[in-house]
Amino acid sequence: MRSIVQDLRFAMRMLGKNPGFTVVAVLTLALGIGANSAIFSVVDAVLLRPLPYRDPHRLIYLSQVNLQTQTNGIFLSFPKYTQIAEQSRTMESVAAYFAATLNYVTKREPEALNGARATGNFFHVLGIAPVLGRTFLPEEELPGAADVAILSDGFWHSHFAGDEHVLGRSIVLDGKTATIIGVLPASFSFPLQFPEPDVWLPRVTDAPFLRPEQVRTGAGYLVVLGRLRDGETLARAQAEFDGINARYREQFGGYADANKYGISAVLLETNIAGGMRTGLMVLLAAVGFVLLIACVNVANLLLARATARERELAIRKALGASGSRLVRQLLSESVLLSFGGGALGVCLAAAAIPLLRAFSPGSVPRLADTRIDGAVLAFSLILCVLTGIVFGLMPALQAARGELHEMLKEGTRGSTEGGRGKFRSALIVAEMAIALVLMTGAGLLIESFAHLMRVNPGFAAQNLMTFQFNLPPDHYGQGPQMTEFYRELIERVKTLPEVQAAGVTSYLPLTGAIRFVYFCPEGRVCEGIGKDPLIAIRQVSPEYFDTVRTPLLHGRVFSDKDTAAGQPVVIVNQTVASRYWPGQNPIGKHLANSRDMLQREVVGVVGDVKFNALNVANSEEMYVPLAQIPWQATALIVRSQSSTQPLVAAVRAKIAEIDPNLPVTGISSMEDVLSASVAQPRIIMEFAGVFAGFALLLSAIGIYGVMAYSVSARKQEMGIRMSMGAESRDILKLVVGQGMRLTLLGAVIGVAASLALTRLLASLLFGIRTADPLVFTGATLVLVISALLACYLPARRATRVDPIIVLRYE
Repeated sequence: MRSIVQDLRFAMRMLGKNPGFTVVAVLTLALGIGANSAIFSVVDAVLLRPLPYRDPHRLIYLSQVNLQTQTNGIFLSFPKYTQIAEQSRTMESVAAYFAATLNYVTKREPEALNGARATGNFFHVLGIAPVLGRTFLPEEELPGAADVAILSDGFWHSHFAGDEHVLGRSIVLDGKTATIIGVLPASFSFPLQFPEPDVWLPRVTDAPFLRPEQVRTGAGYLVVLGRLRDGETLARAQAEFDGINARYREQFGGYADANKYGISAVLLETNIAGGMRTGLMVLLAAVGFVLLIACVNVANLLLARATARERELAIRKALGASGSRLVRQLLSESVLLSFGGGALGVCLAAAAIPLLRAFSPGSVPRLADTRIDGAVLAFSLILCVLTGIVFGLMPALQAARGELHEMLKEGTRGSTEGGRGKFRSALIVAEMAIALVLMTGAGLLIESFAHLMRVNPGFAAQNLMTFQFNLPPDHYGQGPQMTEFYRELIERVKTLPEVQAAGVTSYLPLTGAIRFVYFCPEGRVCEGIGKDPLIAIRQVSPEYFDTVRTPLLHGRVFSDKDTAAGQPVVIVNQTVASRYWPGQNPIGKHLANSRDMLQREVVGVVGDVKFNALNVANSEEMYVPLAQIPWQATALIVRSQSSTQPLVAAVRAKIAEIDPNLPVTGISSMEDVLSASVAQPRIIMEFAGVFAGFALLLSAIGIYGVMAYSVSARKQEMGIRMSMGAESRDILKLVVGQGMRLTLLGAVIGVAASLALTRLLASLLFGIRTADPLVFTGATLVLVISALLACYLPARRATRVDPIIVLRYE
């Protein structure tokens, strides 16, 4: 122990005598270790840390899967949920909920809350107990029962100042009074829903967006969670659900979800991580490569420093120091450097985490839970130890392995190369190969994102603002009332001088909000609910298409004459027209809702619009007049002449003129909506690009350092060559050629490694192949050019060597 302390003290003194070397090495390592710690903290929060529920590994997420398209994640219906809850034997309990926007009326400005309705056992399934009050009772789930509310901790503090006597107080939600019965703990989080609900209510059968008969006959709208019995497995549960679904199909063959859907079960933590799992693993691997390159650079610095210390090491060996003692001494220095870089890196990671949260609110699940905790510190500690050994061991062995006679003989000049020169060259080759792998991967992600952003969303997002609201049923319970509100709202908003157009829609593009109905197009034999094809339905005002600038391809758009009393009409998208009436004029054709067989005449065909995501294939969609099928939860879309922000206050004032108690939510520009829809691929692309940039910079610094050291060590050789008649261009060619041979060898290895490793990116790419020749060529050229510049600077210095001065000095 005494000798270890001596080694550490001596290492600190030696590092202190070389502050320039120490600072460069610590900063290089801090960059690599800090980036790894920051990304690992996100991976830990999103993928590794258990969900904050009782026995989270037993919680599963249930959804429906379309058996024809294999589309997953579709909400379950109430009858199917009931069937699962009653018949499952692998489940300890099953619960359900659906999210809803609630209008909260107070004496202040009206407010829209993020709410949810859940089954009575919902919190029991999660294993969550309120800090105040209780959860729902069975009788509170019965139809017609009085509303009760459970508050989130945030809402309790923001609206009731954390009053412990809040139980029993009443709040008015959607025009109905609800009694507060409980408050959830501050530790409770629900990443399955973003933003998280402020208020929880009972009775999942009270779905305002569905008619009672739709709730009873298979409309999917419920998110269903289950808890596996102790000892049961997900595979056995899935087999049981397949049997339940088969019996459901036999018993309720006429229900909307009976024939085309199966039941899918995944672990809740897997579902929450979603598509970020692959992306985060890619980023963790990328940042690991950055650390490897940093280690290579520091290893080269240590090799150069060991060469300069040959006389010192030779004397220590002559005085009796063993090779293992010299290795331990040199490793002490490298580990100290590593821990210094690690300490600074953790500080950099801690500073970066708030930026990560602000950079991507809501697009990465559980990102708010990211922090520097014990797991991240342990990861950083292990990383420091491994890093110190990785970059310090080989230089230490090289330094301690030399023959004493040779070390004393060459120590006067400090220019011995031998195996160290070959090892440095091998490190540079490895560094170049790793850098090229990172650059190729980043190039593929960048090119993929560029392809994604070139996809036509079907509307013009510039200067478009959205305002969402939910009409309370106590004031707008009838269709004519809703229709009149929308008509008056559009008229008032259009009077604003900066407004070009305004319209209303039931669902905004690119938000993932969607509602399907079964339909029967003209020319096809109708089979009924559950067997006919599905089509997405949107209710829009006549001005909608002009406002969003979705192109009209055939026929006409809706007009003020398309009222509830008029002829039922519909507009379909291009996908419907080409799929069901290829080569025909779709105008005048009819399609019917499979539920009531109401025939609607096709009066127009519009371009396809991306309602789910830019990388999702166009689906079959139809638009119906809002006046013929009024909808309570809608969005006002306003197109301005220039900037959209000045519109916010003016539009809110117009809404307040009609209904001062109607809260407005979802105020955002469609450019922000478009940006949010590609947030996850953008985050992965940007971070991969940053890490590739770091890798390129570090690799260029690495080869520059090696070539600069080589030039310095070979001054005598350069002087002799020039005295024998070599010209500057010969010296330039010699030095640059040496560096470029290493670079090209590294590039060849890097291309081969990239062809193998970039296959792992296939699920993250859109519109390109994993072996895209343009990306591979571009990445290789950038690497070669940067290495050429890095080699040129030392080579220029070599051409300025004065042979007389060098030879006289030698």
